[in-house]
Amino acid sequence: MQLKQNKLKNARKIILPALTTFFVLIVLFRLNGLAPFGTRSLVVMDADIQYLDFFCYFKDVLEGKNSIGYSFCKTLGGSNIAVFSYYLSSPFNLLLLFFKRSQLHTFFDLVVALKLALSSMTFAYFGLKRFESRKTAGFSAALFLMAVGYGLCQYNIAQSSNIMWLDGVYMLPLILLQVSNIVNGKKSRTLPLFVGAAIIFNWYSAGIDCIFSAFWFVFEVILYAVDKKFEIKYFIRCSVKYLVEMISGVMVSAVLFLPTIGALRNSTRGTLHLGDLLDFSLIGELPSAIQNYTYGAVSEYGKVALFCGSLAIVLAIFAALHSGSDVRKRTVFAGLLLGSVLIFYWHPLFTVFSLFQWVSSYHYRYSYVAAFSILFLALVGANEMNGKQQARQLLKIAIAFSGLLIVLHYCKAVNDSKYVYATATMVVLETVVFLCIKTENQKKLWKRFFAVTLAIVGVIDLAVNTKILLKPYSVDEVVQNNAYIENQGKTIASIKAADQSLYRISQTTTRNMGTNNLTAYYNEGLAYNYASISGYTSSPDDVQRNFLDKLGYPINGENMCITNTSILGADSLLGVKYVLSPYDIQGLTEISEEDGNGKSVYLNTYAFPAAFVYDDTGYAVKDTTNPFEYQNELYKQLFGTTVELYSPVEYDAVYGDGSCGAKMQLHVPGEANIAVYGNIPWNYDADSSIYINGTFVTKYACWLSPTVFYIPITEGQECEVEVQSNADNFNWDSVQFYALNLDVLEKCSDTANAGMVDNIAVTNGYVEVSVNSEENERLFLSVPSEQNWVITLNGEPAETELIGDCLYSIKLTNGINNITMTYHIRYFKLGILVTVFTLFCYIGYVLLRKKAYNKNWCKEA
Repeated sequence: MQLKQNKLKNARKIILPALTTFFVLIVLFRLNGLAPFGTRSLVVMDADIQYLDFFCYFKDVLEGKNSIGYSFCKTLGGSNIAVFSYYLSSPFNLLLLFFKRSQLHTFFDLVVALKLALSSMTFAYFGLKRFESRKTAGFSAALFLMAVGYGLCQYNIAQSSNIMWLDGVYMLPLILLQVSNIVNGKKSRTLPLFVGAAIIFNWYSAGIDCIFSAFWFVFEVILYAVDKKFEIKYFIRCSVKYLVEMISGVMVSAVLFLPTIGALRNSTRGTLHLGDLLDFSLIGELPSAIQNYTYGAVSEYGKVALFCGSLAIVLAIFAALHSGSDVRKRTVFAGLLLGSVLIFYWHPLFTVFSLFQWVSSYHYRYSYVAAFSILFLALVGANEMNGKQQARQLLKIAIAFSGLLIVLHYCKAVNDSKYVYATATMVVLETVVFLCIKTENQKKLWKRFFAVTLAIVGVIDLAVNTKILLKPYSVDEVVQNNAYIENQGKTIASIKAADQSLYRISQTTTRNMGTNNLTAYYNEGLAYNYASISGYTSSPDDVQRNFLDKLGYPINGENMCITNTSILGADSLLGVKYVLSPYDIQGLTEISEEDGNGKSVYLNTYAFPAAFVYDDTGYAVKDTTNPFEYQNELYKQLFGTTVELYSPVEYDAVYGDGSCGAKMQLHVPGEANIAVYGNIPWNYDADSSIYINGTFVTKYACWLSPTVFYIPITEGQECEVEVQSNADNFNWDSVQFYALNLDVLEKCSDTANAGMVDNIAVTNGYVEVSVNSEENERLFLSVPSEQNWVITLNGEPAETELIGDCLYSIKLTNGINNITMTYHIRYFKLGILVTVFTLFCYIGYVLLRKKAYNKNWCKEA
């Protein structure tokens, strides 16, 4: 009976912090007008740019309308296994089945609240088990408060938009508890399962967890050696067990992790920046970690924000400094506290916790591990603080820390004054209430009163910071986004209903263009389930990106190509049959008026079919960085044409002072059937803009800007292109203005369509073609190259070459050619075998240990 009561009591201690965290968030959502209560949402930054579209895509996957293994909706087509494992593999995403597309913001906010509540629960479980053998007065109240602090720490609110990283937050306490058990000789059989689950849920945050677990192992070993006699044999045994169980955890996740590694090898994102480990410089100033421990503080490169409760930092410092503890233990705790700060300020540690990658945003995406350390030390301090002398020390620390916050603020103000003073006040107030619990010879009723008071004050403390942070980390766009989703869905559905052939769709404007006509919203192909030429993921295919870059759709960073214009020669080659645009484009035919999003549907009558037979010209493409000449080369290879598809347009130029900008008068042929484009190479990014006939077109020569831009013309009109810039950043000797000859494009299109293959079946990851061919013919397939395709012709391996080093061209034989293309996820079968084998061994090991335990117990009985 007593055992049952203890279990119920412990269950309450674990569940109550989770319920409190969830309740606080729901109340704050209501007060701040977040979905489902209002028109604001946590869907900001990359969540708005990428993840909302990914959730639309994954909802299609769950409903059987799209594929994880391979999808033609990802840029030109590719595996989505790495997209799934990085963004979408959290079990919480299964809840998408219960939400409509118009409710995605509600889904997002709700899942954030659930993940943070679960984080509080796992931390409470960690604290309960880690300090199981020794608990003093006030520990339960401290545990509750620290658990809620873990769920509502600064990181979790600031990174709520990066919802996939929050899985690592709630898995970390479970992993570290098992690491602690290994060192302290307790059962740790579930470590492989927790590590494996963390990697499956999100391999990136799991990587951070695993790296920190190694640091935590060292910490626990040193702490064990201080408490007890250090034995080298015991250390070796613990180390071997830790390594074996961690490796086993990775092997448990192999079913998803190995295919992810295989997919990441298609891009430079899979490379490690190990050279940064040799940079021993400091980043920022260490005092900023203290200065930023206030309400409303945000992390920036060289300035981390780690707020996880006003009392937590005082107790953590106390654990490292109080005189009642062994000096060796104080040194260990001080080392943990200092190390938890250095991981943000010392470059080698910053590189390690950034998983050896160059990080251009969200620089401290691992700061939850430091919050965990602070809260753990706070539990240590709360548990070990006893007596009046230590009480005075704790109060001195609280007053000194509060004073330091104020002094640093006046030395260099970085946060709002009222928040600094409010934090300083709450630090002292919470400390005083906590000390009331610790007062000796106090009645039990009063201890409970002060414990409840501490819980209330502490939760208010965390809620205040959360409410402040919710404002900059939420946005009022629910209504607009839902309207866009509905209108875009209708537009795409109408195109699909009218045309069942194989084609791609492009667009010159997306859900968010801003005032500069630039965008990073390139995942609408995935969101609305159509073949596109656009994509923005952390697992891009460099073969496709390089090809698009040569065509005039430039590579931007490590993730995407800029495709917010329509280059008709390139689009036709890629099979772009429909273009969604708010403006007319020469060569395209408007077939529907503007939808609710302000975009009309344009038909590209020149679009090539997805598969067609052409004569093998044997032409060797000449490499060039000029996108128009490169397209000329590709058309010569495919059609052997001697007439140029693109021809230069003459112009006169007047340059600004210091060559900062220019006005260029184009001499456009008056009677030709043409479309005109420009491309002005730049040497470095600067604040530049393109104007055509006095009308602003786009920001240029900067992040997210295109290279090739469309120039609308009127027959016989003199056209002026103006470049405004604040720097001499353009290469004026390499300016490119070209006219696309639409008559030549039409002839090439007619030739391609004359060779169109009728007998073709295409699904995600599978292509089947049957064609009757004559001698010296090839089959063009608008399918991007990847080594995971198995291509056969009449049952034998097909002989292939690549158009533009990207799209497949297959050599045909005389007569009937039956061609199949089957996509295989790299390492998937191997991953299944490794996972199944590891789980089999794990279950066998557990059963054998249980059998041995029962046998020994029976003997003793």
